[in-house]
Amino acid sequence: MQKIQTDKVINVPHKKKHKKALKTPSQVIRICLVWCFVLCLFLLSLPFINATFYITDDLKKTANVQEAYSKAATQQEIDSAEKELQAAIDGLETDPQKEESALEPTNAAAIDSAQFDWVYHVSSDVNTKDLQKLIMQAKDIDRSTYTDKSVETLNKTVTNAQKILGASVTISQTGLQLMFGGSISEMFRGTSNGTIANSLFAYALGIIPLICFFAASFDKTRHIKHIIALLGSILCLVDIYFIIYPFIAIGSVLTIIMYIIICVLNIFSIYAKQQEDYIMKHPELEAEFTEKHPLFVNALINYKSFGSRQTENTSSDKSDLSKKSKKQHIKDK
Repeated sequence: MQKIQTDKVINVPHKKKHKKALKTPSQVIRICLVWCFVLCLFLLSLPFINATFYITDDLKKTANVQEAYSKAATQQEIDSAEKELQAAIDGLETDPQKEESALEPTNAAAIDSAQFDWVYHVSSDVNTKDLQKLIMQAKDIDRSTYTDKSVETLNKTVTNAQKILGASVTISQTGLQLMFGGSISEMFRGTSNGTIANSLFAYALGIIPLICFFAASFDKTRHIKHIIALLGSILCLVDIYFIIYPFIAIGSVLTIIMYIIICVLNIFSIYAKQQEDYIMKHPELEAEFTEKHPLFVNALINYKSFGSRQTENTSSDKSDLSKKSKKQHIKDK
C-alpha cells in the first residue's frame, strides 16, 4: 500500500493592521508653521542689511550721494595724500601697556561684522595704484598695540585719502553678523547710545523664531502655539523696522514676507482648531459638516476611532494598578 502524504495546514494568525489617524487641517497648518520658522532661522544667513556710504568734504560718513565729496582728484592731490598716509604709517607709536596685553593668549573667536566693498571714482589719466596699496596696507595694520593719538592720525589720513579718490563703500550684513557685530545704522551714526538695546533687538531675530519653532513643534492640541507665533511674528516685524530700516536687503525682505505668511497661517490654524473642537463636541452635525466642511470631519473620525479606545486603555491600566496594589497590601498583612 502506498502512503499518502498530507500537508499539514498551520493556521497563521493575521496581524491586525493598525489604523492611521487622518490628517486634520490644524495638523497640516501646524507642520507648515514649523517649517516657516525653520526658514526664518535659515534666512539669518542671508544679507539682512545693505547700504552704500560716501565721504563728505569734512571727512564724515553719509548715505546721501548729494552730500558726498565729488571733486575729481588731480595727480598732485593723489601724490600729496600718498605722502601724508606714508608719514602716518611711519609715525605710529607703540604703547608698552597695550603691547604687553596683546601678548596674552585669548580664546575669543572673532566674527566679521560686515562685508565691505570699496569703489573709487577717479579720472583715467591719473595713477592711483600706489595710494590704493598704501590704503590696503593701513587697513591691515593691527591698531591694538599703538597709541590712541597715532592711531587716530592714521585713521583720519586714510579717510582723507579715500575722500581724494572719491571712495564709496557698500556694506552688507547677514542676520548672524548683525547679531554679533552691531548694526550698520549704529556704525553710520557713529555713537554708542543704545548699543545694549540694539544688541538685544538683534539677538531677538534669532531667539524669537526659535521659541516659536519649539512651541509649534510640541504644542499639538492647544492654542498656546497660536499666541506665541502671532506675538513672535509681530515682535520680529517691529524689530526689523527699528534696527534695519531703511537699509533692508534680500534676507530681511524675505523674512518680512515669511512673518506675514505666518500671521495668515496662524489665523487659519485658529479657525481650523475651533471648527474641529466644535464638531467633536457636536457629533450629531457630522452629516452637515461632511457636506459643507468635509476636512474638519477628520477630527471627529479620529476621535471616534482612537479617542474612546485611549480612554478605555487608560481606565483598564488604572484598574490593573489598583488590583496589584490591593494584592500587595494583602501579602504584606
